[in-house]
Amino acid sequence: MRDVSRVPVSSRGRERYARIIEAATELFLRDGYLATSIDNILSLAGGSKATLYNYFPTKDDLFRAVIDKIVANRKRPELDTHDDVHKTLEQYAVQRLSVIFSGPHRTLLRIMIAEQHNFPDLAQEYHARGPLRSREVLITYFSELKKQRILAIDDPIEAADFFAGMLVHQWYGELLLLGAKPPTAAAVKRRAKSVVKRFIAAYKG
Repeated sequence: MRDVSRVPVSSRGRERYARIIEAATELFLRDGYLATSIDNILSLAGGSKATLYNYFPTKDDLFRAVIDKIVANRKRPELDTHDDVHKTLEQYAVQRLSVIFSGPHRTLLRIMIAEQHNFPDLAQEYHARGPLRSREVLITYFSELKKQRILAIDDPIEAADFFAGMLVHQWYGELLLLGAKPPTAAAVKRRAKSVVKRFIAAYKG
């Protein structure tokens, strides 16, 4: 990802930088890229245009810095083959669904779709550090389960796509196309249990 922001060295400068990022994050996620102006950001963050442009030469650069921070702060899911498979996959499923259907993530996804033509590298970076990274975690985990013969998995990649597809496909489509409300915590747990049960039944050998 291209990043031309200039992170200040002094503690005072870093505080100003952080306030600008915080204000820009709130406004970009709330109003979108086009409706958010530098004046709006400064009204919320305080400070001068000279200071902001010293850190972020353009509005595009500030937008990139905001998206980069959001994506970089994502917690990487962990799967341990030493733990119970049912429990591990259910926890993973609940965690992934909770992230995907959280308010900030849904807003970020809408912005990424709306701005993908203007910021194709950001969309690619989001995909690489979000969906693809989660997919890689599943592939690695299922490869280990196959190696240890815990589950009868022939193709870990196919298994990962199968699991993720069962988990999010219907809800994701309704979210993107229909603007549906996110599932409740109880619904997330029910979906996780159901998907894990069916997945293990398909691969238990």
